[in-house]
Amino acid sequence: MIRKVGSGLRGWQRLGSMWAIVAMALLGALPGGCSAPRVTDTAGTESPIALTPNLSPVTPVSPTAVVATATASPQSATQEPARTPTPTPTLPATARPATPSTPETVRAKIEMVWPHGGASVREAELANITAYLIAEKGNDPPPCDWEPTVRLWAALNSQPARPIAVGEKRMVTASGRTFPAWDFNDVDVSAARDPANKITFFATVDGVRTLRNIWVHAADARTLLPQPDVPLGVVDAPPAAVDARIEVVWPHDDLPVEQARLANVTAYLFATNSLEAIPPGLGWRPAVRLHYSLNTDAEELGAYLSAPIGSSRVITTEAGLAFLAWDFDNIDVSAAQDPINKLYFWLSVDDVIVFPNVWAHGSNTPTISPQTDVLNSCK
Repeated sequence: MIRKVGSGLRGWQRLGSMWAIVAMALLGALPGGCSAPRVTDTAGTESPIALTPNLSPVTPVSPTAVVATATASPQSATQEPARTPTPTPTLPATARPATPSTPETVRAKIEMVWPHGGASVREAELANITAYLIAEKGNDPPPCDWEPTVRLWAALNSQPARPIAVGEKRMVTASGRTFPAWDFNDVDVSAARDPANKITFFATVDGVRTLRNIWVHAADARTLLPQPDVPLGVVDAPPAAVDARIEVVWPHDDLPVEQARLANVTAYLFATNSLEAIPPGLGWRPAVRLHYSLNTDAEELGAYLSAPIGSSRVITTEAGLAFLAWDFDNIDVSAAQDPINKLYFWLSVDDVIVFPNVWAHGSNTPTISPQTDVLNSCK
């Protein structure tokens, strides 16, 4: 189904956060490390992380009042006997140990995806990934002694992203400056050996508003007209977590990327790990927001705070199933007229845990390894 809106069109394409907290079930030791010295876990072992087309189901936990990034999927809790805490002395104010200040906002920027052995995309099976955390403005890293949980997310093609690893912190020295980095070792990138596939990565920080960048590992990073998602049913209550899928980015007047100035974007929400959409009769119309970043730059805070909110409308499938879609009209895509640029779009949803897909709008240019940032020394 395609509906004309103003000077543009909306189409429906396939599989392609309030930011919220989820716990993540990781098997075995979590890896780290993307540079020449490899990071190992406390046992000294290195465990590969598999990225498969069918990721494990996610059991969400309730959002908290803290503004936080969507993070991921829980291990089942085991009831333990109550313990009586051991009293600790209260130190005088002057004797209290210093604690690092937690920033309100950070940029989480993937700096490098390095296939093992320098292999090409068509040959690589595993890669090491490094991310930096950077202040919202300027070139400052976070405090040296801050120990946040930094998560790596991955998505295959237009599927919603899932968190796959927790980063291992290490200190970097470059150009006489010392600052922290977070590493993820042995990330499975073998799916991208198929030229029809791409793997999208981004990083988030638990408990902190995170401005992310996007890194696509593929021979062709573009999102190429996937088939439309067709809901298999609808939910009967507001879900605690959703897969937020951009279905189409449709340039006005069907113009090619190198000529389009504006585009209309349409998205669907599904209960996580399902194709159960949101029915109009549920009376639940959350604020769905559209985010973007350019090339390997992180999203800007101004764009984050002013992210447009979609307008909901009803679609009815050929089988007679009515569900909600969210539309974003007249989105500026003019930056992608330059063939060296690529725009990345994703969604957040207020007050709901979100697993978004990522839509790449641009010419056929892969993510070219940029010069890594050299941050100021941390304090």
